[in-house]
Amino acid sequence: MTLALVLALMAAQATVVPVTAEERYVADLRAQIAKGDVEAEVALGNLYEAGSVLPHDPAQAAVWYRRAADKGHAGAQLNLAMMYFDGEGVPRDVVQAVAWYEKAAEHGEAIASFTLGSIYESGADRVGRDEAKAATWYRKAAGQGLGTAQHRLALMYREGRGVSRDTAEAIAWFRKAADRGEADAQIELGVLLSPGHGAVSDIIEAHTWFNLAASRWKDEGRRVQAANLRDELEKTMTPDQRAAAYRRATEWQDAHSWQRQSR
Repeated sequence: MTLALVLALMAAQATVVPVTAEERYVADLRAQIAKGDVEAEVALGNLYEAGSVLPHDPAQAAVWYRRAADKGHAGAQLNLAMMYFDGEGVPRDVVQAVAWYEKAAEHGEAIASFTLGSIYESGADRVGRDEAKAATWYRKAAGQGLGTAQHRLALMYREGRGVSRDTAEAIAWFRKAADRGEADAQIELGVLLSPGHGAVSDIIEAHTWFNLAASRWKDEGRRVQAANLRDELEKTMTPDQRAAAYRRATEWQDAHSWQRQSR
């Protein structure tokens, strides 16, 4: 073998051998994919979508998500649905997005169920508005503990959209969402439980939720709104009722200290 050929082979090898940690990671992913690792396909799609380790390439991300999605990977199905809905890496196609969201939802992705609820509640390109379907999908996500879905479902029960109007059901779902830290739901629940707003009232609990919402909003206007509702209600309360309400709010904060502040 001539010296020129040896040098050429060495140069060729140098172009394919990973030298950085990122390159080694990508090379390892591709090796795992060659062995049939579906999680590695999703991870490679993530890298192309993020554009940090690999060049930003949504079309390549969609290719790898589709490979994993076709094999039943719920996360890849969700990611591919989002790409179709946003028209990122693939042409925008809400019908295709819905189809992939449904597959992901069937595999237990609560975000997929919630998103289907949102699509059907408002309607989108070639997907008609259907509040009954929206309520069905919200209920599925709500049953999996997703606070935003619990809040949306509560609103539908309160307003009689897609379901029969049912204040008791609305209160039950608002309470679940409120307990998961949804400040909107905390305000709505406080209103429903305030005296004079319905057959069911609990002035201590209403004050508790207004107080919590006032402390959890990042948006100053929302905080002021919740605080005003709390302060107006407080004018009608006895000292014992006020003390009980503040105690409940403190106990809730202590028990939910891990939750982030709302919006």
